[in-house]
Amino acid sequence: MRHGIVLSFQDPPGSGIGHQAVYEAGIAAAVAAEAQGYEWVNVTEHHVAADGYLPALLVALAAIATVTERIRLSTGMLILPLHNPVRIAEEAAVLDQISHGRLTLGVAAGYRTVEFEALSSDPRRRGARLDESLEIMRLAWRGEPFSYSGRVFQLPEIVVRPRPSQRPGVPLWIGGTSEAALRRAVREGSPCFPGSTATLAAVATDFAAYRALRREAGAVGEPELILPRLALVADTRAEARARALPGIRAVFATYQSWGVPIDFGEILADWDRLDELVIVGDEDHCAADAERYAALGVTDLLLQFALPGLDPALAAESQARMPR
Repeated sequence: MRHGIVLSFQDPPGSGIGHQAVYEAGIAAAVAAEAQGYEWVNVTEHHVAADGYLPALLVALAAIATVTERIRLSTGMLILPLHNPVRIAEEAAVLDQISHGRLTLGVAAGYRTVEFEALSSDPRRRGARLDESLEIMRLAWRGEPFSYSGRVFQLPEIVVRPRPSQRPGVPLWIGGTSEAALRRAVREGSPCFPGSTATLAAVATDFAAYRALRREAGAVGEPELILPRLALVADTRAEARARALPGIRAVFATYQSWGVPIDFGEILADWDRLDELVIVGDEDHCAADAERYAALGVTDLLLQFALPGLDPALAAESQARMPR
């Protein structure tokens, strides 16, 4: 099982940290992750958020690309229907060149209405926009003239250059676990990518459905399962829980305010349930959790140590101590 780190660069109001320090700590975490043997640094996107949840994924990854050499760079997830697909294809190609072919572009449909309104995109057409955007990006990365006529996008004959360093283009991850999302993932050759709020039982169900769709489609190769989790390591489980809980609460409260249909209030009061969603404890506990995820079929475990409002030094300590 491969391991990566997740960066969302959130700074809740009143944290006392400040965004400049949050960005500096995130870039330093990526440099350290490469030295520590992590395989991924993953960034994730939202817009018009009170805590400044990262709105510019490719900008952040470009900064990280210039101070690292080997670690893979990924977006998980870029909300593709919010963007112009030609612009994303161009920027991804530039970043892939800068990073010498280290980019994986994770994309999802999105769900938060205010983001679509703020960026002048119709949320009712996000499925069609996502599908057509994927088609356009693949055409763009060929580096040859093409035109496009779809339900959402109409393009005259254009050519997009530079091409990505990777051929035939930047690898894709497709987020989401609805039937439509899983079918899209299988069609695009993407791993299964549930979200950070999926329980172990839900992950197992989703991965089984994904494997069945792969068999139906005649897909070759081994199925992959990528799972993000909030994480913190300390000397004892009690200490780790005390350090992590404010940041976990901030993340889940934000998701609930955005309409995620889960009652996080009950979960946050019950560590037996919360341990299904986070990896928080001493090193032995975290190692046992990792084994549990590996047994579930997780191939890539993406860990967010930089919890909103957490002292960056404690996040760095957890990242260094996490068993792998």
